[in-house]
Amino acid sequence: MMMADAVAGPKGAAQEISRDFKIILVEDDHDLRQSLADYLRLRNMHVTEAPSGIAFYKALLQERYDIAVLDVNLPDVSGFELARDMAARREMGIILLTARTGRDDRVRGYAEGADLYLTKPVDTEELALAILNLGRRMRRGPVEAESGRWAGAIEAPEGAAWRLNRHTQTLRSPDTRSVKLSVREVILLEHLAARPDETVSRDLIMGLFGHARIDPESRRFDAFLARLRS
Repeated sequence: MMMADAVAGPKGAAQEISRDFKIILVEDDHDLRQSLADYLRLRNMHVTEAPSGIAFYKALLQERYDIAVLDVNLPDVSGFELARDMAARREMGIILLTARTGRDDRVRGYAEGADLYLTKPVDTEELALAILNLGRRMRRGPVEAESGRWAGAIEAPEGAAWRLNRHTQTLRSPDTRSVKLSVREVILLEHLAARPDETVSRDLIMGLFGHARIDPESRRFDAFLARLRS
Protein backbone atom coordinates (compact mmCIF):
# COMPACT_ATOMS: atom_id res chain seq x y z
CA MET A 1 0.00 0.00 0.00
CA MET A 2 2.83 2.37 0.87
CA MET A 3 4.59 1.54 -2.41
CA ALA A 4 1.44 2.30 -4.40
CA ASP A 5 1.10 5.69 -2.69
CA ALA A 6 4.73 6.51 -3.48
CA VAL A 7 4.18 5.83 -7.15
CA ALA A 8 0.85 7.61 -7.43
CA GLY A 9 2.00 10.79 -5.71
CA PRO A 10 4.39 12.20 -8.36
CA LYS A 11 2.09 11.15 -11.19
CA GLY A 12 -0.84 12.91 -9.60
CA ALA A 13 1.26 16.04 -9.09
CA ALA A 14 2.33 15.97 -12.73
CA GLN A 15 -1.28 15.70 -13.84
CA GLU A 16 -2.23 18.70 -11.70
CA ILE A 17 0.61 20.75 -13.20
CA SER A 18 -0.33 19.77 -16.74
CA ARG A 19 -3.92 20.97 -16.38
CA ASP A 20 -2.95 24.55 -17.18
CA PHE A 21 -0.72 23.79 -20.17
CA LYS A 22 -2.10 24.88 -23.52
CA ILE A 23 -0.69 23.02 -26.49
CA ILE A 24 -1.10 23.72 -30.19
CA LEU A 25 -0.46 20.64 -32.31
CA VAL A 26 0.28 21.35 -35.97
CA GLU A 27 0.08 18.17 -38.06
CA ASP A 28 -1.53 17.62 -41.48
CA ASP A 29 -2.03 13.87 -41.00
CA HIS A 30 -5.55 13.81 -39.55
CA ASP A 31 -5.36 10.38 -37.90
CA LEU A 32 -1.96 11.01 -36.31
CA ARG A 33 -2.95 14.48 -35.13
CA GLN A 34 -6.16 13.19 -33.56
CA SER A 35 -4.37 10.27 -31.92
CA LEU A 36 -1.70 12.48 -30.34
CA ALA A 37 -4.23 15.12 -29.30
CA ASP A 38 -6.49 12.55 -27.65
CA TYR A 39 -3.59 11.13 -25.64
CA LEU A 40 -2.41 14.55 -24.47
CA ARG A 41 -5.95 15.41 -23.43
CA LEU A 42 -6.01 12.24 -21.35
CA ARG A 43 -2.97 13.72 -19.61
CA ASN A 44 -5.10 16.77 -18.76
CA MET A 45 -3.52 19.07 -21.32
CA HIS A 46 -5.54 21.57 -23.34
CA VAL A 47 -4.83 20.82 -26.99
CA THR A 48 -5.75 22.84 -30.07
CA GLU A 49 -5.35 21.03 -33.39
CA ALA A 50 -4.15 22.77 -36.55
CA PRO A 51 -3.76 20.98 -39.91
CA SER A 52 -1.66 23.70 -41.57
CA GLY A 53 0.44 26.79 -41.08
CA ILE A 54 -2.55 28.99 -41.91
CA ALA A 55 -4.64 27.37 -39.19
CA PHE A 56 -1.70 27.76 -36.80
CA TYR A 57 -1.43 31.51 -37.30
CA LYS A 58 -5.19 31.95 -37.07
CA ALA A 59 -5.22 30.10 -33.75
CA LEU A 60 -2.47 32.36 -32.38
CA LEU A 61 -4.70 35.37 -32.89
CA GLN A 62 -7.29 33.89 -30.54
CA GLU A 63 -5.27 32.21 -27.81
CA ARG A 64 -1.91 32.08 -26.07
CA TYR A 65 -0.12 28.72 -25.97
CA ASP A 66 2.66 27.33 -23.82
CA ILE A 67 3.97 24.75 -26.29
CA ALA A 68 3.82 24.36 -30.07
CA VAL A 69 4.31 20.85 -31.46
CA LEU A 70 5.12 21.32 -35.14
CA ASP A 71 5.29 18.87 -38.00
CA VAL A 72 7.96 19.86 -40.53
CA ASN A 73 6.30 18.74 -43.76
CA LEU A 74 3.14 20.84 -43.81
CA PRO A 75 1.14 21.50 -46.99
CA ASP A 76 1.55 25.28 -46.99
CA VAL A 77 4.62 26.24 -45.00
CA SER A 78 7.61 24.41 -43.52
CA GLY A 79 7.62 23.64 -39.82
CA PHE A 80 11.16 25.03 -39.82
CA GLU A 81 9.72 28.41 -40.84
CA LEU A 82 7.11 28.27 -38.09
CA ALA A 83 9.80 27.40 -35.54
CA ARG A 84 11.97 30.31 -36.66
CA ASP A 85 9.04 32.70 -36.44
CA MET A 86 8.02 31.56 -32.96
CA ALA A 87 11.60 31.49 -31.66
CA ALA A 88 12.01 35.15 -32.62
CA ARG A 89 9.08 36.04 -30.35
CA ARG A 90 10.15 33.81 -27.43
CA GLU A 91 6.51 33.30 -26.52
CA MET A 92 6.30 29.52 -26.31
CA GLY A 93 8.25 26.29 -26.24
CA ILE A 94 8.82 24.63 -29.61
CA ILE A 95 8.89 20.91 -30.32
CA LEU A 96 9.51 19.72 -33.87
CA LEU A 97 7.91 16.35 -34.56
CA THR A 98 8.90 14.91 -37.92
CA ALA A 99 9.80 11.84 -39.96
CA ARG A 100 13.06 13.52 -40.97
CA THR A 101 15.77 11.69 -39.06
CA GLY A 102 18.90 12.99 -40.77
CA ARG A 103 21.57 14.89 -38.88
CA ASP A 104 21.27 17.94 -41.14
CA ASP A 105 17.53 18.18 -40.43
CA ARG A 106 18.06 17.89 -36.68
CA VAL A 107 20.78 20.54 -36.76
CA ARG A 108 18.56 22.82 -38.83
CA GLY A 109 15.65 22.30 -36.43
CA TYR A 110 17.68 23.43 -33.45
CA ALA A 111 19.22 26.27 -35.47
CA GLU A 112 15.73 27.54 -36.30
CA GLY A 113 14.87 27.68 -32.61
CA ALA A 114 13.36 24.31 -31.67
CA ASP A 115 13.73 23.35 -28.01
CA LEU A 116 13.29 19.66 -28.84
CA TYR A 117 13.48 17.61 -32.04
CA LEU A 118 11.52 14.34 -31.90
CA THR A 119 11.23 11.87 -34.74
CA LYS A 120 8.25 9.81 -35.85
CA PRO A 121 6.95 7.39 -34.82
CA VAL A 122 7.04 9.09 -31.45
CA ASP A 123 6.25 7.41 -28.15
CA THR A 124 3.21 9.26 -26.79
CA GLU A 125 4.43 9.01 -23.21
CA GLU A 126 7.78 10.49 -24.21
CA LEU A 127 6.02 13.35 -26.00
CA ALA A 128 3.80 14.06 -23.00
CA LEU A 129 6.76 14.15 -20.61
CA ALA A 130 8.76 16.32 -23.02
CA ILE A 131 5.86 18.80 -23.13
CA LEU A 132 5.49 18.71 -19.35
CA ASN A 133 9.17 19.40 -18.69
CA LEU A 134 9.45 22.09 -21.34
CA GLY A 135 6.25 23.72 -20.15
CA ARG A 136 7.57 23.93 -16.60
CA ARG A 137 10.69 25.72 -17.83
CA MET A 138 8.63 28.09 -19.95
CA ARG A 139 6.42 28.98 -16.98
CA ARG A 140 9.52 30.09 -15.12
CA GLY A 141 10.36 32.38 -18.04
CA PRO A 142 8.47 35.39 -19.38
CA VAL A 143 5.38 36.60 -17.55
CA GLU A 144 2.17 35.62 -19.30
CA ALA A 145 0.21 38.18 -21.23
CA GLU A 146 -2.58 39.84 -19.32
CA SER A 147 -5.17 38.99 -21.93
CA GLY A 148 -6.05 35.54 -23.25
CA ARG A 149 -4.90 36.41 -26.76
CA TRP A 150 -1.49 35.59 -28.16
CA ALA A 151 1.10 38.00 -26.77
CA GLY A 152 2.58 38.45 -30.23
CA ALA A 153 -0.58 40.20 -31.45
CA ILE A 154 0.36 43.81 -30.80
CA GLU A 155 -2.37 46.37 -30.24
CA ALA A 156 -1.21 49.75 -31.49
CA PRO A 157 -2.66 52.99 -30.06
CA GLU A 158 -4.75 54.88 -32.56
CA GLY A 159 -2.55 57.11 -34.71
CA ALA A 160 0.71 55.55 -33.47
CA ALA A 161 3.40 54.77 -36.01
CA TRP A 162 5.00 51.46 -36.90
CA ARG A 163 8.56 51.78 -38.21
CA LEU A 164 10.03 49.53 -40.90
CA ASN A 165 13.81 49.15 -41.11
CA ARG A 166 14.70 47.71 -44.51
CA HIS A 167 18.35 47.15 -43.62
CA THR A 168 17.79 45.08 -40.48
CA GLN A 169 14.52 43.59 -41.79
CA THR A 170 12.63 44.53 -38.64
CA LEU A 171 9.30 46.17 -37.86
CA ARG A 172 9.15 48.20 -34.65
CA SER A 173 5.79 48.59 -32.95
CA PRO A 174 4.57 51.76 -31.19
CA ASP A 175 5.48 50.19 -27.84
CA THR A 176 9.06 49.63 -29.17
CA ARG A 177 8.83 45.87 -29.61
CA SER A 178 10.79 44.64 -32.61
CA VAL A 179 9.54 41.92 -35.00
CA LYS A 180 11.97 40.19 -37.36
CA LEU A 181 10.69 40.02 -40.94
CA SER A 182 11.43 37.87 -43.95
CA VAL A 183 12.58 39.44 -47.22
CA ARG A 184 9.10 38.97 -48.70
CA GLU A 185 7.45 40.69 -45.75
CA VAL A 186 9.78 43.67 -46.08
CA ILE A 187 8.98 43.94 -49.81
CA LEU A 188 5.24 43.82 -49.19
CA LEU A 189 5.22 46.26 -46.28
CA GLU A 190 7.39 48.71 -48.18
CA HIS A 191 4.95 48.54 -51.10
CA LEU A 192 1.92 49.05 -48.82
CA ALA A 193 3.54 51.93 -46.93
CA ALA A 194 4.12 53.79 -50.18
CA ARG A 195 0.44 53.38 -51.15
CA PRO A 196 -1.55 53.79 -47.91
CA ASP A 197 -4.94 54.34 -49.59
CA GLU A 198 -4.76 51.65 -52.25
CA THR A 199 -6.23 48.16 -52.22
CA VAL A 200 -3.57 45.65 -53.23
CA SER A 201 -4.67 42.53 -55.10
CA ARG A 202 -3.28 39.04 -54.55
CA ASP A 203 -2.02 38.97 -58.13
CA LEU A 204 -0.11 42.20 -57.62
CA ILE A 205 1.53 40.85 -54.48
CA MET A 206 2.54 37.65 -56.26
CA GLY A 207 4.01 39.86 -58.98
CA LEU A 208 6.15 41.61 -56.37
CA PHE A 209 7.56 38.21 -55.46
CA GLY A 210 8.30 37.31 -59.07
CA HIS A 211 5.38 34.92 -59.67
CA ALA A 212 3.20 35.41 -62.73
CA ARG A 213 0.44 33.14 -61.40
CA ILE A 214 -0.92 32.63 -57.92
CA ASP A 215 -1.82 28.94 -58.06
CA PRO A 216 1.58 27.28 -57.51
CA GLU A 217 2.11 28.94 -54.11
CA SER A 218 -1.42 29.87 -53.12
CA ARG A 219 -1.41 28.02 -49.78
CA ARG A 220 2.08 29.23 -48.92
CA PHE A 221 0.92 32.73 -49.83
CA ASP A 222 -2.07 32.44 -47.47
CA ALA A 223 0.20 31.29 -44.65
CA PHE A 224 2.52 34.21 -45.35
CA LEU A 225 -0.34 36.73 -45.09
CA ALA A 226 -1.73 35.05 -41.96
CA ARG A 227 1.64 35.43 -40.23
CA LEU A 228 1.98 39.06 -41.30
CA ARG A 229 -1.52 39.92 -40.05
CA SER A 230 -0.77 38.35 -36.67
